[in-house]
Amino acid sequence: MKEMNLSLVFMPTAIALMMGAALLAQPPAGMHNPGQRVENMLTKTLSLNATQQGQVHTTLADAQVQSQAIHDQLKPLRTSLIAAIKANDSAQIESLNQQISPLQQQLDVIRSKAAAQIYAALSPDQQTKVGNAIGMLMGGGFGPGMRHGGPPKQ
Repeated sequence: MKEMNLSLVFMPTAIALMMGAALLAQPPAGMHNPGQRVENMLTKTLSLNATQQGQVHTTLADAQVQSQAIHDQLKPLRTSLIAAIKANDSAQIESLNQQISPLQQQLDVIRSKAAAQIYAALSPDQQTKVGNAIGMLMGGGFGPGMRHGGPPKQ
């Protein structure tokens, strides 16, 4: 009887803990889309106006569409690369990297062009705030100095 009472007390607690863990495992609203994450970060960091937000959204959406086929090609190559690394297969590692490199280069070009379009949409003050931390326009973070009070000193 006492064991049954204890299980009735602990069962709701266990269920609540499991539900809480499941909720914490979920990404924040809108964060499942990397483009949305970048858009939100740029809007907050650079105080984008509505027109700029629309331009950033369109630019990032276009870049995502352009990148999708390349990502689809890269996925099996990267899976094979992991297997080659685990197998210590130097010839396969070299071959796969030769296949991956031009695809990665295409992604870099797409990201760089998107960053250029976003940068062009910024005001001079916002461009100054970005400074040399162009990586933030591509979702790569703030770069040196941005986390601690502003862009790098020029």
